[in-house]
Amino acid sequence: MARIAILDPTAPPPRVDPDPGPDLGPLSGRRVGFRTDLTWRSFLWVTDEWSRTVAAAGAATDAWCAGDGNRTGAAGVRVRAELESFALRIDAAVVGLGN
Repeated sequence: MARIAILDPTAPPPRVDPDPGPDLGPLSGRRVGFRTDLTWRSFLWVTDEWSRTVAAAGAATDAWCAGDGNRTGAAGVRVRAELESFALRIDAAVVGLGN
């Protein structure tokens, strides 16, 4: 009977830094931003729910949609300027779900 080797093309998981970063402290009086894009529409529902929870904790919310992913030429310059403006307006950001 012949033997075959089955190759696994998946990469190993990335090393994870367990440090969550600095503690934001209480949300009251803070501005929390939600960065979305057009690739995963369900994130809009998630940010809607989370925005209500964050607002109930006393924080203001802000949202920025990165658009369709175009990051070159004039569109790239515009997206970069919008991102910088968004980052300056907020104290903390939710930029993805890690899924």
